[in-house]
Amino acid sequence: ASDVTPVVAVVPFRLLLLVLTAVCFFGAFLFSYWGALLFDHEMRAAVYDRSCVEGIKVVTNRPLPSPSQTALLVRVKACAVNPVDAKGVIGDKLPPVFAKFARRMIDGQGVGFDLSGVVEHAPLNSGFQVGDEVFGAVPPFRGALAELVSVPLDQICLKPTTLTHAQAAALVLPGVTCAQLLRQFRFREGERVLVIGASGGVGHLLVQMLRWRNAGQVVGVCSAKNASFVKRLGADHVVAYDAPSGSNADVVVDALRAVVVANKKPFDLVIDCVTSHDTRDAGNQYESRVRSAEKAGVAKETADGSGVGIHNGTESSSIHEKHRTTTPGGVYVTIGGSFSRWVIAGLKRVFGVNLFPTKSELFWIKFSGCAKDLTMLATMAEFEQRAGDGVGVVTVAAVTPTIAATHALTNAGVRDAFKQMHERRVVGKIVVTP
Repeated sequence: ASDVTPVVAVVPFRLLLLVLTAVCFFGAFLFSYWGALLFDHEMRAAVYDRSCVEGIKVVTNRPLPSPSQTALLVRVKACAVNPVDAKGVIGDKLPPVFAKFARRMIDGQGVGFDLSGVVEHAPLNSGFQVGDEVFGAVPPFRGALAELVSVPLDQICLKPTTLTHAQAAALVLPGVTCAQLLRQFRFREGERVLVIGASGGVGHLLVQMLRWRNAGQVVGVCSAKNASFVKRLGADHVVAYDAPSGSNADVVVDALRAVVVANKKPFDLVIDCVTSHDTRDAGNQYESRVRSAEKAGVAKETADGSGVGIHNGTESSSIHEKHRTTTPGGVYVTIGGSFSRWVIAGLKRVFGVNLFPTKSELFWIKFSGCAKDLTMLATMAEFEQRAGDGVGVVTVAAVTPTIAATHALTNAGVRDAFKQMHERRVVGKIVVTP
């Protein structure tokens, strides 16, 4: 009996030690998972800070957004940087004298609008479920450059299956701008359109969208080094603003005049993606140069009313028709401009009062309700068409954003992204990944 007792005592002890080890291991695992959900209420996010390099920094203590019945919680996989972000959202809409005041106002606010990611929480009957891949836009200063964001249900859509998260994020703001602008100014199949800044974020998508919608002619203005890129996107003609002239002649005016003369008609729509409040952009005086080229290129309108423009479009066709004019040339639309033009655009948006001069307007994007535009963009991105000359024909999407650079959601990453944006030579879009 004395020989059996030690064996009986040792076996339970070893079993107990094994059980305790297993409990500790699995306990640590469960705590690491559930503890993060229960106790981790902070995340990384980019915020404005005028005291930092490029006016931006990444913090690690941004509060996590809470679930809502009117929004999705989305784990961000990619977010895009736009010129409006680098300008502090409101910085380009105020007089220069208020620049410092504007920067002070936005300190600590979230950065970015565009994102693509995966749903982590969806309200019942929202049409979405956990795990869905989506892309969309957040309201101003909520901040898309973050790990987790709350996106209103009317500003988000299922991500196109043909695009990566980076491409989908890059499509949002410029794509919605293109869709809303062409609808507001009632672009019609067969019209001739001039795109100034055709290699930029909005411009390079406009060229593709116009080609997909069967524009009669697409003419792009960009630098000489980006001319082949814009041509590949589908532009019929590309005008290089920095092409050598050999004289004091304006190469842009001369080239556009030649296009107008060949068409025997002015452009139906001019979309200027360059002009802004910045003196470097305003100094280009593109509107007066385009009008000069059209005036010199066409002596008079043809008898069938060609060149009859459409001014200051709205969603209402009856109002839209009232602004038809018989002046040669179509409406000239900018997506940036002086403080006074932003004020006029605000009056039109809020009160429906249109004080813009004939055939010249500043377009202002609307994020609320943009899910319908995102749905259309997703359809275009998933629409496949054959391209080529019969030899080596390939299948391509109707609209695909070009990614200029990708940066990490770190101080160095977001500052490099803003630096590139401030240098104003980006071809396509800049993306940040958490």
